[in-house]
Amino acid sequence: MSEPTPEKPEADDHSLLAEEVRTWNTPLIGAYQLWQFTLGYCQSRADGDAPVGLLHFIAGPILASPQLSETVSLRRKSLQSYALGFEDKKQMDLLLGLQDRIRRRRPQTMAAIDAAICAGLLIWDAESGKLYPRPAPTASRGRNLRSTLKREGDKARILGAWFAAHDLPTIAAYLKVVL
Repeated sequence: MSEPTPEKPEADDHSLLAEEVRTWNTPLIGAYQLWQFTLGYCQSRADGDAPVGLLHFIAGPILASPQLSETVSLRRKSLQSYALGFEDKKQMDLLLGLQDRIRRRRPQTMAAIDAAICAGLLIWDAESGKLYPRPAPTASRGRNLRSTLKREGDKARILGAWFAAHDLPTIAAYLKVVL
């Protein structure tokens, strides 16, 4: 008898993994996304307050996953709508997997935060634990962002705005994560 051959992963699984590696393989891309997330958060708050650093450890894994970030758009009105979208599509397992993604991606998120601080995009206030955005650096001629990276930044801003509307326990409850 021959041994059963293992099932090959779908081509889509490989392309999603390749997309995630491309997006988050460089901490500078993650730095840009987390900076955009922070800008979106601050701009959506009436008081202009900044997010605590812990929120970046939730946002980073969402933004790094094509499956989790594909529905981050202006078509959804809130974080609650985003989370309910997974139930509607019967993809709750994707959302439930976020807890493990947060744990596994801690080093990459920290590297992205470090890169953002070193690049002058974010300032970490050690007393409050908040990350503050710095103004956008001006792009020199021929150094504008690629459209794909710009779209990722737009998603990050939207996610930041959604997070700004809630406190940390509510965000954790909507996304089914334990902090």
